[in-house]
Amino acid sequence: MKWKLVAIGIFIFANARCQDTDSVFEIESYLLKRQYDSAIVTANRYLDRDSLQWKTYYFLGKAFRAKNQYFKSETYYQRALLIDSVNYLVEQELAEIYDFIGKDEDAINIYYDQYLRDTTALEPVLKLADIFRRKREYSSAIHYYQKAVAQNPDNFYYHKQLAFCFSKIDFPLGAIFSYKTAIMLNPNDLSMYMQLANVLNSEKMFSESIDYCNQGLQVNPENNQLIKIKAYAHYLNRDFDSATVYFGKLLETGDTSHFNLKYRGLAFFEKKEFDEAIHDLELAYGINNQDAELAFYLGSALGRSDQDKEGMRFLDRSLTLLSPSPNELSNIYSEMALIYQNKEEYEKALEFLKRAYKADATPLLSFKMAQLYDYFLGNKKMAINYYEGYLTLSNTPDSLLLNSNSKIKASYADSAMIENANERIRLLKEEMFFEDVK
Repeated sequence: MKWKLVAIGIFIFANARCQDTDSVFEIESYLLKRQYDSAIVTANRYLDRDSLQWKTYYFLGKAFRAKNQYFKSETYYQRALLIDSVNYLVEQELAEIYDFIGKDEDAINIYYDQYLRDTTALEPVLKLADIFRRKREYSSAIHYYQKAVAQNPDNFYYHKQLAFCFSKIDFPLGAIFSYKTAIMLNPNDLSMYMQLANVLNSEKMFSESIDYCNQGLQVNPENNQLIKIKAYAHYLNRDFDSATVYFGKLLETGDTSHFNLKYRGLAFFEKKEFDEAIHDLELAYGINNQDAELAFYLGSALGRSDQDKEGMRFLDRSLTLLSPSPNELSNIYSEMALIYQNKEEYEKALEFLKRAYKADATPLLSFKMAQLYDYFLGNKKMAINYYEGYLTLSNTPDSLLLNSNSKIKASYADSAMIENANERIRLLKEEMFFEDVK
């Protein structure tokens, strides 16, 4: 009798297990056929009989996720995880939902728990790195990308993302090294040449930037972004001839962006080809009339081309566009003074030189005002006063010049200007002496 009861029990259990398997198979079949509503109905019917099956909740989560009902999907994945708290499959699905709906901290907690359970597992490390990168927590991202690199040093993607994060925390040496490593591992990813060249430009490593642009252009000679970065590197390296050539290539292909027009115009300006500079800078200004630097150089180019009224208009515009540093303000006023001097309006020129001097009292401006008084305004006393002011600054001990900018230091060291100032003081004093005698 007992064996009959045991047999019946085994039959009932086996039959229930068979029904469970059939139900799971049925739900999976609906999911594979993308019949998500049928999968949901079947799963709910099965839950009425057995509410402790993690897999049923898991399938419900997948069905609602496929229907883009992410918060319902989250609920069912959570229930599945309550039943089987260390189920890696459910954890992955739930973490991805958290990631998608912006619950970054919850996703991080899941991936971090997985990492603690197995510190050699690569996937949770990468997930943590990617989340921290998207959250702009770059130091934490670097920590996990470095772990990924340690496990798989031949994967260029890890080095690429590591370089990106280094660049975001202003650690250019790390970014440069990582980008170079990534390029060695995958020389066909053009984005890395662009990013590396930009970092090299920011570090004033212009020749190396140009070299990497050339390497990238060997992969794709028509890549306009690499040509643009290369042209800009030539401009920064003061190779203005090359800069105008490469910016010209971009413009010829129809890439008439503000950037290309502006920097070809600035390169022409540096070459003192002012008509060409004006043409490009006016076009660039038509695209963006809020660029103070552009307005300044356009005004300067116009002023140096005897278009005084327009030159003054754009220089005035540059003043209204920015709150310049003393040095920048001084340069603007100095350019205005030059325009008035070329127009032989010497009183106006002096007025703007004084404004420039008030903004940034450089010895060179003292010398320029002295020359205005000396040669154009006929005021010997004031000329001597400003020449002597220039000489006082030019004789300042080097220890006092440590915080001065390079342009000011260069003017101190100009022996020809010092000699000229001394000679003019001597001659003017002689002239004044004989005038008094008379």
